[in-house]
Order: sequence, then structure tokens, then C-alpha cells
Amino acid sequence: MFRFSIVLLATVLCASCVSHRPIQDSSSPPIDAANPLDGTPVALAWSSSTQLMMGVDTGAVQTSLLFSPAVESIGARLRGRGAMRTANVPISLKQDGEPMSRKQDVVMVDQAPYDGLLGWECIRKYVWNINYPKRSHRFFNKLPSRIRSWHKLALVPGSDYPQIADKHGRRIILDTGAPHAVYISKKRWNAIKLAYPDAFVSVYSGYSPAAGGFYAHECMHVSSFQLGPLELKNILLCESFANPEVMGIPDDIDIILGYGALISRQFWLDGPGCALYFSSTSYPMPGPSSFNLMGGTFIQDRNGNGPMKAFVAEWSPAWNAGLRTGDVLVSINGRKNPYPDLVEYVTTQRGAQATVIVQRRNKLVLIHWEVPAAPPAGDYHPTPQAITEQEFESHVKQQEEKEQEQSRQPAPQHTPPVPPVNPSESPPSGDGKTGDSSTA
Repeated sequence: MFRFSIVLLATVLCASCVSHRPIQDSSSPPIDAANPLDGTPVALAWSSSTQLMMGVDTGAVQTSLLFSPAVESIGARLRGRGAMRTANVPISLKQDGEPMSRKQDVVMVDQAPYDGLLGWECIRKYVWNINYPKRSHRFFNKLPSRIRSWHKLALVPGSDYPQIADKHGRRIILDTGAPHAVYISKKRWNAIKLAYPDAFVSVYSGYSPAAGGFYAHECMHVSSFQLGPLELKNILLCESFANPEVMGIPDDIDIILGYGALISRQFWLDGPGCALYFSSTSYPMPGPSSFNLMGGTFIQDRNGNGPMKAFVAEWSPAWNAGLRTGDVLVSINGRKNPYPDLVEYVTTQRGAQATVIVQRRNKLVLIHWEVPAAPPAGDYHPTPQAITEQEFESHVKQQEEKEQEQSRQPAPQHTPPVPPVNPSESPPSGDGKTGDSSTA
């Protein structure tokens, strides 16, 4: 996935998508997919007679990489030091087939959800059908002709990742290893929040080498997000976890589409043809399964050490309860060393209650909260197309000046009409009120 691309941005890549010719073998799929499809897509690969389960990750620039537990089980020797090492392990897409790579980058982890990853350098050679509504995916050597009439997003030829061509100059990539739907760069995040003023701003957290370790950032659940002809409904927008300085790249990536952006439609990723096709039928998109309803969480430092500290979105329920970013966690519901599942429970489960003690400077602070019901997705506001944060601020300033000008004008004096007096009726009471009220 995108977070494992940290060490290979210097890899020499092909100059064009067209130069990646697929293997013309129609007797079987070029890559054997593992179904049903849940979360990150998984495919099969082999190292000699050992079958490997590989995540299919367009956010990794490599042909393939392995996680250390798989290398240790094979019995291969690890070389180098640090979080990323190498090993001489041949990887084939077919059993007893020709190895597509013999030397692997190895990510050092205690445990992993699968044995390794197939990266964009491998995926781009083929056509990949991703069908989350039917929980399946499959690889082909050629795009079916009927798919060419579907809606599509063009890809930038020769890009390190499947980069979507954008007429506004934004760098947008598809990362099938990133779990949430849409990640927005830090430099664009404030502009996005202004574009969705009715959305509830919350937080999400996790671990990624591309972030420099453990992280926590803001997110929000919105009703709609538009990228050209592709509209994503009922989705999670997240401030990007990717840290350009840690990754060693000069420019930021403006938007990352994770696999959560794919789960309401059928997609065809045509690597040789440099295009991403998608179906016009949109299936109901479920809300995020573990959306943080409190808008606050606790994480350790980037290395996973030290006491857990709070990260809080302003004006969220956690903020209103009294929690502040930087508060050091002492206990939750009497537990001095709460496990991560407890932190998730007391921030995501409706009705869960928490008694939290934190240290703020030199004093202890007691905080109580009950997790509220999930707020509705923020009202739809057209997604800004190539609108900068400065332009948003200018727009907000103009609105404020307009409201101030209206407030300085004297309120119009309305004289209510006098109804004709009917002797048979009693006069209206003096405390009756008429008129309309409106809210801007």
C-alpha cells in the first residue's frame, strides 16, 4: 500500500504505461485473485512451491515486496538493518512459473495480514476488475470492449502510481492499500473543511511508515465528494497521514483515493491503456464502520512509546466534554494502561460511557462522557475544483462583509394592516404575534 512506498521512490520506472506489455496467455488469469473481496484485495503468488497471499496495492511502487514473517517461514536470509531490509526470494505469479522478481524488499513487522504485496509495477501490466458490491476481483490480459463505453478517468502515463489526470493540476492517485475512501493533503484540508461547513469533524488514527510512525489526524463523514465524472456518496474524507518529509519526496500528493472509494461501484483499472473505468450504477455505500463519534482519541508517540496523549478536533463532543489535545492519559474507566480496543470502544460505540483521568500540565483532570449517536453526513456542498485555500478565505471574507453591511442597514419598518372590525367578533388579543422568521 501507499505507506510502504517510502523506500522505493528512487526506483527507476518505465517511461510510459504503453511500454508495459501484458503477457498474452488467455488460458488463465495472469494473476490469481483470492475471493471473496474484503478490504484490501488479495491475490496468490508463489515462491518455489510455497503459496503466498499477497495484498494487491497500487500504492506500492515495487513489483512485489514481502513482510518479514513470510520470509522467516520460507527460511530465507534477511540482509540489511532497519525497518526495511532485503532477501533473495523468487516470486512467481504462477506455480513453477518464471519469477517476476528474485530480490525482495522486506518490511520488518511482528505480524502482518498477508505475506506481502504486489505493487503497481506488477499491476500496471494487466487489466484489473474490482467489484466490491459483489465481493470479487479478477485480472485479465485485455479490457473487454464493452467496458470502453463506461465512464472513465484517464491515468497519467509513466507515473509512479496510478495517477488520475486532472485538468486542475492536482496530483490524485489511487491507493488500493489505503482503507478509507479519500485522503486530502494537509495543505488542502482547511479548504475542504470550509467546503463542507455542516459536516461533523472527527479524528482517525493508525500506524504508517509513510507518516513516520503512529499518527492521528482529522476526518469527516460527508454525503458527497466529486472528482470529475466520479461522484462518491456517503464517504469519509481524511486529512492525509502521508508525510512528504518522511517519504523524501519534494511535493505533496493532493488527493489519495483508498479502496473505500471503490466499494459502491464496479471498476476496471486498465494499466496498459492508462485508464480507470467505473460503472454508472451506484450501489448504496455503507457509512464508516468505526467512525469516531467523540472527535477525540489517544495515541502514543510516533514510535509507539511513552504515555498516550489526546488528539482532539475542536468543538467535537470530546472537546465539549473538556478533553484537549496534548492531555496525557492516566486512566479510562479505572484502567491505567487501557488497551487500544477500549479506546476505540469509548469513542465509537453509541452510548458507551467513559470516565477519563488525564494530566494537564501539573494537575489531574477528571472528564466524563457518553458517546453520542452518529451524526448525519454533512450536507452536500459542491466539491471545489482547483479552488485554493486562499480563494476560500476570500469567499468567506466577502460573505462576512456582506453580512456586516446588511447588519448596518436599518431594519425596514412594517406597519401591519388593520383588519376590518366585525362587530360579531371579539378583537384580537394584544399579545398575538404574526410574521415569518427565517434563519440565514
